[in-house]
Amino acid sequence: MTDQTDVTYVWHSDQHPPDGMAVKQVYGYVFDNQARVVLLRDPTGTWNLPGGTPETEDGGDPLATLEREVWEEVQVRLAGPVYLGYQTVHMPGRAPYAQLRMAACLTAAGERAPDPDHGRIHVRHRCGLVEAETLLGWGDVARPQIRSAAIAAQRCWALPIDTPGPPLTD
Repeated sequence: MTDQTDVTYVWHSDQHPPDGMAVKQVYGYVFDNQARVVLLRDPTGTWNLPGGTPETEDGGDPLATLEREVWEEVQVRLAGPVYLGYQTVHMPGRAPYAQLRMAACLTAAGERAPDPDHGRIHVRHRCGLVEAETLLGWGDVARPQIRSAAIAAQRCWALPIDTPGPPLTD
């Protein structure tokens, strides 16, 4: 196993991964109509964006991956997805790979249900981007992608990013 301190991340705003680079994950900043983004907390207490690994059933379509994973993990439907860019993950002894990032609008939140991958129900939390940045704990490397998500939310959906609604957890 690689020590996490040996892993480096590089953000590529508004770019697509080069041909041949593996896309191992697709994650989304899913905003509700009060400018809150959806996060999930796994059983270890770690916060993350909803999303996950592309599967054969997605047919190589990152949007299909995002829609499926967001529903499986936090039971949220989305619309109006916007591609933000990708993050390369560099680990010693392995080829770099890409994690795609998108932003989208939440259109419906369903009843909480177990994630089919492991049968656990994630905590679903909606909060402003400032709180999300703190909870995610990704540090400086995440600021440019969070900024990209904020710009998309303001331009595409006129969301009040600077004055989000109160946090909501379920």
